[in-house]
Amino acid sequence: MKYQTISLVERFDMNLGQAAILFILSRYGNLTQRQLSGRAGITPPSMTVALRKMEEKGLVKKEPDPDDQRKTRIHLTDTGRSRIEDLKQLFRKTEAVMLQDFREEEKLLLRRFLMQIEDNIMDSKEMKDIDLSEIMCRLHPEKHF
Repeated sequence: MKYQTISLVERFDMNLGQAAILFILSRYGNLTQRQLSGRAGITPPSMTVALRKMEEKGLVKKEPDPDDQRKTRIHLTDTGRSRIEDLKQLFRKTEAVMLQDFREEEKLLLRRFLMQIEDNIMDSKEMKDIDLSEIMCRLHPEKHF
């Protein structure tokens, strides 16, 4: 199923890392590039390349931090927000296929567990400064993060 998801995301001229960046910005608001790298588990050099490509596509824009001019914040554009909605629709279709034989109670319970796991990881003090790209590479050696 993951290969189908990758293929579907590529239809939007994106990769999974770029899709993750959009969802992170949508969830956490305007972040610095360093904060975004940490949340996405993408190395700073790879983040620079991804953001440049996304900026060229009009998905994100960089603006100076109003409180600290040395920092730049990454913002979603209207196009970026629209792309998130497209991706959500795509993921809903994929989810429907994955869960087609589950009872409604099982679906709700699974969703609750997965959301709690995600929240635990994303909000963990121990994970804030960890580069998740190395962990992801070990879990999925066929992918490039």
